[in-house]
Amino acid sequence: MTFEDFWAEWPKSVRKGGKSACKAKWDKLNLDIESDQIIKHVRWMKTTDAWKKSEGAFIPAPLVYINQMRWDGAEVPEVTVNVSINFKDPALEKIEQDSKKAAPMPENVRQKLRDLTKALKSA
Repeated sequence: MTFEDFWAEWPKSVRKGGKSACKAKWDKLNLDIESDQIIKHVRWMKTTDAWKKSEGAFIPAPLVYINQMRWDGAEVPEVTVNVSINFKDPALEKIEQDSKKAAPMPENVRQKLRDLTKALKSA
């Protein structure tokens, strides 16, 4: 990962600025070597109450973060996202079950519906 990945990951806030100064510091410290750890830390920090509080009012400027090397020695828990892929709306599930129990529509009724639909479209 690179500085551009870090910059893209950094949350939008009033303090996000000074990209060129951040890039210069990043390069001076040769942070590409540590970029995986840094970005992992930033991703985790974005989930914390401190960074979410007051619409991001407590998110530091990226240059401050780099200067203070805030990721260094930080314990970063694995961030997991719980997404239920098999979620089914209970109402839709009920409709599906009921339709399996329903009697099939008689062919003469189906034909009558087709005729009425055709007549409405041509009117």
